Amino acid sequence: MKGKLLAVGKLAIGLGASGGLGWVAARGLDWGVVGDSLAGVSFPLILLAVAVFMLASWLRAYRWQILFVTERISTWRLFLIQNEGIGLNNLLPIRVASEATQLAVLTMRDGVRGATALATLGMERVIDVVASTLILGVAFFLVPEMENFTLYVWGAAGFTVVALAMVRFLAWGSDGMALFRRLPFLAAFAKAVKDLERERARLTASMLISVLYWLLVGVTAWIIALAIDLPISPMTATLVIMGTIFFATAIPAAPSAVGTFEFAVLYVLAFFDVEREAGFGFAVITHAVFFLPPTIIAAIFLPREGILTIGLRRRSAARRARAGQSAGASAPLTAGETGPGQASAG
Repeated sequence: MKGKLLAVGKLAIGLGASGGLGWVAARGLDWGVVGDSLAGVSFPLILLAVAVFMLASWLRAYRWQILFVTERISTWRLFLIQNEGIGLNNLLPIRVASEATQLAVLTMRDGVRGATALATLGMERVIDVVASTLILGVAFFLVPEMENFTLYVWGAAGFTVVALAMVRFLAWGSDGMALFRRLPFLAAFAKAVKDLERERARLTASMLISVLYWLLVGVTAWIIALAIDLPISPMTATLVIMGTIFFATAIPAAPSAVGTFEFAVLYVLAFFDVEREAGFGFAVITHAVFFLPPTIIAAIFLPREGILTIGLRRRSAARRARAGQSAGASAPLTAGETGPGQASAG
């Protein structure tokens, strides 16, 4: 009962936050001007934006594939798994489904060890934080308007330090810390993090790909701006979409962050002197380009994974039980061997 009440409470908070922020974003808009900005949109450029965004998604999957040191899994498979998790996440008011779904698919369907899968997922997030903070730091010295975001930049830098310190702590603790010895899965996870931390070439390549990923995300937003004749630079588009994605995924919201996403776009664009009507049209189209592709992929491929069905979970548990019984069954004893509970003669 408490779990249901908590879920209902989170849903109410998400819907309320999205509704309120969406109302603030739409309040006072001249809808005639909004309609005019959308009427002249260039559909070929929108299709190009989608193509660039999917290329960025592929690079993100390749970055993940690099982090698998011992496991062998294809970039295409990781591309599907990532988008399955993100797409499901887009349909939920609380942003916790992405990593959980990816972890479940990797372990249940692809046979990847849980500790390894979790370590790569965690390292991905750390690398994302470092790469995005690096881009923000460079932009802080190149874009005058970034002075309005000084607090956010310092906050991102602080979060990066904490994330890197956590990785170092896990790698250090795997060498024999008492807490890790008492919790086998935590020990396995810490060892997987340590093994990954030693792969400096892989981490460097993953970092460079992460920077390129975020730049392509910014190019996607800039192409959308060109499609509706919104006069912003590629750097501005990158900063706007980075800030919007972080904001929209960090707080409870309605499915697909409806309302929250538009509010965040308009809030950031205001510092770059972009009119709200033009910004609103940009926000709506950008929202669709960034949220629809993974949602469609999840709708097509996630049901085929079978992890959402109770029947598959029960069959999986039954298979594990049978395997355990099989492994525990004794082979016919030969001379000189003893079985469980038997004393050795002599």
